[in-house]
Amino acid sequence: MWKEFIRLSDDDQFVIAQMPTDVTVESDFGELGLDHAIESLGAASFFLDDSAVKSFISAARKTKKEAFQGVNIAFRKNASVSVVLEDNDMIARMVVTGAQGGRALRGSEIVEALSLAKVTKGINKLALKKVLAMSHKVPPGQEFSQAVAQGKMSVEGKDAEFTPLFPDINARVLRPQEINSVTHKVDMRNLGETITVAENEELMRRKPATKGKPGFTVCGKVIPPKPGNDKLLREGKGTYICKDDPNLLRAAVSGMPMMKKGSTVEVDNALCLSKVDVSTGHIKFKGCVVITGDIEPGMKVLATGSITVGGFIESADVQAHGDITAAKGIIGRPIAEGEENACVVRSGGSITSKYAQYATIQAHDDVTFAIHSLQNDVRCGGDLTVSDANGKQGTLSGGDTQVGGKITCVNLGVEGDSVTTVEACARYKKYKDGIERLKESYKKVQEDTMKVVRAELELSKTPKAERTQEMVDNVAMLKQKNSDLLSRTKKKLDAVELEFEQMLTANTITIKNKVYTRVTVKFGDDTVVTRREHGPSVLSYNHYEISFAPLMGS
Repeated sequence: MWKEFIRLSDDDQFVIAQMPTDVTVESDFGELGLDHAIESLGAASFFLDDSAVKSFISAARKTKKEAFQGVNIAFRKNASVSVVLEDNDMIARMVVTGAQGGRALRGSEIVEALSLAKVTKGINKLALKKVLAMSHKVPPGQEFSQAVAQGKMSVEGKDAEFTPLFPDINARVLRPQEINSVTHKVDMRNLGETITVAENEELMRRKPATKGKPGFTVCGKVIPPKPGNDKLLREGKGTYICKDDPNLLRAAVSGMPMMKKGSTVEVDNALCLSKVDVSTGHIKFKGCVVITGDIEPGMKVLATGSITVGGFIESADVQAHGDITAAKGIIGRPIAEGEENACVVRSGGSITSKYAQYATIQAHDDVTFAIHSLQNDVRCGGDLTVSDANGKQGTLSGGDTQVGGKITCVNLGVEGDSVTTVEACARYKKYKDGIERLKESYKKVQEDTMKVVRAELELSKTPKAERTQEMVDNVAMLKQKNSDLLSRTKKKLDAVELEFEQMLTANTITIKNKVYTRVTVKFGDDTVVTRREHGPSVLSYNHYEISFAPLMGS
């Protein structure tokens, strides 16, 4: 029946549904057969207006005049394009709807769509050509999406950089000198020249922070960059900033340079000796001490600065307020139970050496050995590392090791009956006790809050005529004081608890190769003893138990 009702308009742009005047339809007249009728007209690709179809069907059933006058139920529809902005206007995407009996897109329509969406930056001309070409191929009524413009993120500025212009004295211990450039053979006894600088020598160069580069959205909005954190070069002891170049630090005196945290270097006047033995006597010096050879048994070396030893420290007492570096090693001797070690090395900074054995090692900061730590009594507030630069050798075995931070080694323990005891995060009990004290303080302040409440109640019971301004002020002051103290105590408690958890997470024991038997591991109040060998592992503590986990990526 639809074939009798529909026809093409004179200009072939529309399909018109029109019921002849002498025809009526049944009440069940509907869309059945419409698609076939339109296809027979050659208008299958036209856009079918569902609302117009329903309107015609309703009018035909009720024999309304609209059905006899004719209704446009389908028409040719050109391809259309719209622009969608995504990712906070960083991407512009064109959505093409395929032509339905009409023509494909024109270049001017694409330009107009960009203009309406206010897209002006980051436009990809090749992508626009693809959109134009695809508008000929997209099936009628279906969509094709293509990103046609992309914004540019701002580039963050770089922080100020400080580049030392002299070798790192600690890294030198871990890098023996190469004696054959072909075979790369190294001399384990030759660690290079002792590092000293002359007066006016360049020490550090500052590279100022950069502002970064602004970015933009596809709509042309400028995205300001985050500038880098700038920091000025600072003069340290024995150094000065060059007058001609404010980004250059020079030595004011000759001596040994030491990198300091932050943005400066210190140069200490150094006492330089070839060795320390009975011919030199004990050494006590205010400043740094540089010894190119060995410190022989029974000798003492005390310094307020750092101590650098080019050879061995052998059964000697060496103490410094600063760092201690022993290039070749620290050697004691086996002792009977209850006897004190003959070799004692104590530092107010860090201790670095190739190895240490049968010695007492104490450092305020980090302790680093390249080859091994054998039967030592080690105490340090920072981290302990027993590993060479390549992570191939480094054994921590025997003795008693207590570390405030984390422990990293290649092997832990040794084959045989030697007992090894290690403890990481040694400040655990101190932190825990401190937190308990803070909790008690917080509880007491909370109890004091009730005193304030009672004082307010007493004041409210006092007749207004008998209240003095002094009484009101005293209660207000008491309330404010208690509130401030409560807030400060809570903030301090929260901060210490967070710091405690972060410290516990960071301060693990990492073994890169093997854990042997008879290793006693301590964390807090808990202890475990290894009964079998383990491969690469990470030991951690969660307040309740010590756990072994495989070292990922090993």
